[in-house]
Amino acid sequence: MESGIHAGYRAAAKLYEEKTGIKVKVETFTPDDTYRQKFQAAANSKNLPDVMNWWAAAGDSIENSVVELSGEIGDDILSTYYSAAMDPIIVTQSQVDSWQADKNATNIQKSLKAGQFYGLPLDIGGFFTFYGNKKIIEEAGLSAEAPQTWEEFVSMMETIKEKTGTPGLVFGAKLPDLWENWAGSALSIMLNEPQGYIDLLERNSKLSDPANLPVVKAMETLADKDLLMPGILSTDIDGADQAFAAGKAAFDLGGSFTMSTLLAMGMNPEDIIAFPVPPLEGSKITSWTTDPFTLTMMSVNKDSKNKEDALDFIKFLTADPDAAIAFANAAYTVPALNLGDRSAELEPSLKAISDAFSTEPGPYSQASPAINTFRGKHKEWEVYAQSMQSMMEKKMSAEEVAKKFDDTMESLKASGN
Repeated sequence: MESGIHAGYRAAAKLYEEKTGIKVKVETFTPDDTYRQKFQAAANSKNLPDVMNWWAAAGDSIENSVVELSGEIGDDILSTYYSAAMDPIIVTQSQVDSWQADKNATNIQKSLKAGQFYGLPLDIGGFFTFYGNKKIIEEAGLSAEAPQTWEEFVSMMETIKEKTGTPGLVFGAKLPDLWENWAGSALSIMLNEPQGYIDLLERNSKLSDPANLPVVKAMETLADKDLLMPGILSTDIDGADQAFAAGKAAFDLGGSFTMSTLLAMGMNPEDIIAFPVPPLEGSKITSWTTDPFTLTMMSVNKDSKNKEDALDFIKFLTADPDAAIAFANAAYTVPALNLGDRSAELEPSLKAISDAFSTEPGPYSQASPAINTFRGKHKEWEVYAQSMQSMMEKKMSAEEVAKKFDDTMESLKASGN
């Protein structure tokens, strides 16, 4: 399914064979559509492998083919994962109610009961991650270390551009709301704490307020100082990663999952630093942590002739620290297992990403209900995303962007929208 994941399975399978004497044969299929087709064909012919890796979800049509695990897995295993790792996997009562009321729900979905789960969480991810090219940073005479503030980050980019001619930053700016989703919201939440961002989402404050304007100015600074890669507005996520991997920008904005993409593009992990969005000076929260979400899960074929061994293997892979670390370092993904002090054994870039993940609900989770409710519903955020693109082209100032947001918000409120 994912680039590099085959190496992760091989590393964990080798450990499992050493521990149990049982050899695990690994097969991977890419891209995702091919994998889904292979799975469906094998399920139809009752020819699935003993163990499968699938996207972390409930009601995703695989339940007829895999073991329901709530009677097999106890809290001794479940309590070892990140606190939210099982959230997308366990069937909730609200899902059950929704599927029962939905005429388009599948028969599988309608058959599910609250509390059931059909997989164990393998790896987790999150956004809000910058990647830096160590070679370019050091060529500029700088130390390849994470900046502690946004202002320090900007200063690094200025020095890099002056000394090497390399643009500072690339990201998928072709997607208008990517900046807010992956960086801007973090800057806001750190600057004014979650409630400050909630107030903006709930229309209880203005973007032009002195407390909020610095977040808009953060992007204005990058544009005014020509620190964005030329052509950034026609660059999508893959294009940004490719540009960064080719040395066309010193820094790339992505998520934890970007690491495996960069390695698949030929980068050496030793040439990459990773760090979370740094706070603006004066922020009330001085380092960013985010609540990770589960990427994939491990499931057992219900018709497997080796069901007990298969179940033992997925418990080993997801809940044994030795296996989780071996898998993570080879696949370049963060394990769903809460490693605690043993996270020091992760590769440096993975550890930096892991350190920014909250083991308990963090600041983003406090704001996320308002984000989920209002950022799509309140159309001033669409206007803001487009205005930010104009600002990247130096066609609008931060003050003009904020005023347009506020004017749109007031006019929508007046019309009852």
